[in-house]
Amino acid sequence: MTIYNRHTYPAAVTGLVYSIATAQWSHLYGSLVILPIYLFFFLSGKMGGGDLKLAVALSLFLGHEPVLCGSILAGVVLMAWGFAHTWYRTGQLKQGVLVAAGRLPGGEVPYGAVLGSASVLVAVLIL
Repeated sequence: MTIYNRHTYPAAVTGLVYSIATAQWSHLYGSLVILPIYLFFFLSGKMGGGDLKLAVALSLFLGHEPVLCGSILAGVVLMAWGFAHTWYRTGQLKQGVLVAAGRLPGGEVPYGAVLGSASVLVAVLIL
């Protein structure tokens, strides 16, 4: 559940150098699109700082489109997981639906792990 700075900072710096060296200016501009979106979720307490740094680092390597699509895909996957897990655990369909809708707390989920996988998957499928 923790994304360490020793992983995200070097990834972001490497992504920045890579984007500049390969003149992929759209990746730099795209990271400026990703940053305020994830900063909003971080400041509202919906997401951790590691998720914010991971999303910016991913956007420097992949561009903002795969990260935005990967964010949506990760959200859908985690909602489905919360629904299925709650339904299985409680045996009540209504509880699963309420967790998936955000009406009941379903516990913390490893968003960064799913975000990274989903963003790379989208980038591979788009290219």
